[in-house]
Amino acid sequence: MREAERERTPPPGQESLRHRAARVLEEHAEEIVEDYERRLERAQSLLLSGEGASRDELLEQARRLLRLVAEALRGRERPELRVGEEISRNQEAAGEPLSHPPDESFRAGLELSKAALERVLGELDLSGEPPGEVLRLSLRVQEAIMDHTAREAMVSHVDYLLAKLTEVQAEERRRLSRELHDRLAHSMALVAQSLELHEALASSDPETARQKLQRAAEAARRSVEAARNLARELRGSEASQGLELALQNLLEATVPAGVRTEISFSGDEEHMPDHVRDQLYMILREGIRNAVAHSETKALVLEVAVNPEEVRAAVTDHGKGFEASSEHEGVGLSSMRERTQLLRGDFRLRTSPGEGTRVEVRIPLGR
Repeated sequence: MREAERERTPPPGQESLRHRAARVLEEHAEEIVEDYERRLERAQSLLLSGEGASRDELLEQARRLLRLVAEALRGRERPELRVGEEISRNQEAAGEPLSHPPDESFRAGLELSKAALERVLGELDLSGEPPGEVLRLSLRVQEAIMDHTAREAMVSHVDYLLAKLTEVQAEERRRLSRELHDRLAHSMALVAQSLELHEALASSDPETARQKLQRAAEAARRSVEAARNLARELRGSEASQGLELALQNLLEATVPAGVRTEISFSGDEEHMPDHVRDQLYMILREGIRNAVAHSETKALVLEVAVNPEEVRAAVTDHGKGFEASSEHEGVGLSSMRERTQLLRGDFRLRTSPGEGTRVEVRIPLGR
């Protein structure tokens, strides 16, 4: 122990209530962590079952937090850091990215507070201590744990958003790959095949060769149109030019000619922050694609209503519907649900076999 710390540490028997509580946290850290782990198991915490930090890393994080709380009770709190610096330090301490929802960190912090408080109050001889002092000690322990938990949650929140961003980028790359393959590669392969047949039949069967050449020309025209539609859709995906315009472009580019479309847009888009507008566009785009790909509908209705408090939107088809079940929910529906939750919104799916499908989204705009 350094000399300065030895001078600040009271001798045994003369310790304050806070110093005694700090000693309990240090001497019984392992029992507290074991209790904490049991509590998380009973609560079926995602921190134990989800991806991200391992169980050992999570429990080591709890030990580190208890040491920090003990230092705080002894009055050795470290100077406050700026938020950015705190996030950076905690990310380094966490090691692996934390991909769980941030509210799980707060629930875990509460469980650690309960485990620590029960151990402190159980080990200390509180007879003769004024009730007010015991109450202040309890509040101080909980405050210290939740303060550090909130700082740890900053890391969780940042990692969670970065993980979602990575998923979105990966899905967008997969979508572009599918579009290029389905729309362009097939047509261009047909062009190449028809030209090869034309060349092979030019001398022996001029009439068939001419038909192959016409077929190549038609496939080439379809390829050009597909490329234009894809480029238009990609431009439309940048909803910065307006959500209504982007949705209209999307309907024109992706809905087959035999499907009747209707779009209803009300309210002022200016109420929506840019990130809400972009995410809502991607949610509705997925809904439209799902309807076109799976519903066999002949009519598609898109509704958006914006006011200063919230934006409501829905995609409705009159197709074959399906049996709704979270177990069989596809990637598209999961993506729509997750994007909505990230915006603190509500997502509802209404469907049944033969009754069509309607997906509804409500996103609050107030801060």
